[in-house]
Amino acid sequence: MIAKGIGIILLFVFILVLALVLLIRENFQRIARVKLEEDKVRLEHKQKLLEANVQVQEQERTRIAADIHDILIGKLTVLKIKNEIGYEELESNKLIKECITVARQLSHDLSLPMLKYASLEELISEILVPWKSVFSIQFRTDIRSDAALSDTVKIQLTRIIQELITNIVKHAEATEIVIHLRHTEKILLLHLYDNGIGFDTNGKAKGLGIKNIEFRTDYINAHYKMRSAPGKGTSYLIVLKESEFEK
Repeated sequence: MIAKGIGIILLFVFILVLALVLLIRENFQRIARVKLEEDKVRLEHKQKLLEANVQVQEQERTRIAADIHDILIGKLTVLKIKNEIGYEELESNKLIKECITVARQLSHDLSLPMLKYASLEELISEILVPWKSVFSIQFRTDIRSDAALSDTVKIQLTRIIQELITNIVKHAEATEIVIHLRHTEKILLLHLYDNGIGFDTNGKAKGLGIKNIEFRTDYINAHYKMRSAPGKGTSYLIVLKESEFEK
């Protein structure tokens, strides 16, 4: 009788342990399936961002080529013709200055000057210069650290600013841009706001420019957030942690 009772208890314990093992196994399998699905979604997202980045780069090359052909070469051709038929020196000097301005802007678009020796604050200030004739621009800084930033971080953040301003020019109908750069020992924060027409972020598909910004922030492991609403302008926030400063 005692042996039978022990047998029943052991059987019950065995069934309980087996059920627990099966439950744990099912839980691990479920976690694995969820992780695989998340990895798949993340990989697809990265692939889309990469494709968008390639498209944006091709569009940028096309734009720069068009600017060289239509603006710079056009002005030089006019200067050549005026030189051949006789020209006023003042008018010639004006054309030369315009060509220099266009060439300088194209040079900035292609390569950031003195990248290794300039701070992020200086680089942003430099790329804002041509736009001050188009917008009212406020560039506010709060630099509390001399922690070095890698060339990669500086390149990507300045390209993001350029991309955002391009988007504002194309879509925002803004008159004012406010940029705030904060750099401490632990965090780097870059905030940009425009007073344009804004848009419904839930109802508008992301364009190539926004996808390219996401690609760049993802590339340097930064966090990116955008807020907008019709009639209320648009706000962009990029946050980079100290562990990513020199990567």
